[in-house]
Amino acid sequence: MTFKVIKFRRSSDRFISSREWLKSKHSFSFAEHSDPSWDNFGKIRVINEDIISPNSGFESHSHSNMEIITVVTKGSITHIDSLNNLVKIHENEVQVMSAGTGIIHSEKNEENKICKLFQIWIFPNQENLKPDYKQGSINNSFGEHLIISSDGKRNKLFINQDIFIWRCKYKPLKDKHLPSEIKKFNWIQIIDGNLLVRCKYISSDVCLSSGDGLGFETSHAKDFSIETEGEVDFLLFSMPTL
Repeated sequence: MTFKVIKFRRSSDRFISSREWLKSKHSFSFAEHSDPSWDNFGKIRVINEDIISPNSGFESHSHSNMEIITVVTKGSITHIDSLNNLVKIHENEVQVMSAGTGIIHSEKNEENKICKLFQIWIFPNQENLKPDYKQGSINNSFGEHLIISSDGKRNKLFINQDIFIWRCKYKPLKDKHLPSEIKKFNWIQIIDGNLLVRCKYISSDVCLSSGDGLGFETSHAKDFSIETEGEVDFLLFSMPTL
């Protein structure tokens, strides 16, 4: 039985980019921010928390050979791409864009209120695939909800990498285990709230707050438990290898 902390990223330690219309916090190296010790966590290349001002956004730009996931947590964002998609991603919706051989897109906040979202990049398991776009809703009730799978089963959005992603929202709880399907390597990204990770194999608990990220290794979901005194909302990434 195993539980081992691999990386612990405090929200306050994230890289920060700021423009007139964008406030962004980067868990890993991004753009002008580079630190080899924070280039990635396994196949996860980017986790950016973005706040986009009203009536502004990212102009057309290109991507290739990357699985790009957008989780909107407040407001909405309008997506236009070279696959002829023109869609709006609302709060509690998720987008998966497989860039493959190349895709051009823009993302604009066309509303009169801010948009908050997490932009996630994951290395694909194969390069030069045909570009693809998918979008779906996220169950907003309390509990853990699988939103992305690597096998495409259970009608969840598919990505070209062996990673499962859950959106977890809990009321106050104690001695709760994460989904039994979790793999050996995992990353928790707190969206909002506080979370305590307890494990009998380590000498101290791990306390997470809004914006914090935790990468860990485990042999089984029951090797550790979580608890919170208030409501908490986070993303859980799970993968068999780094």
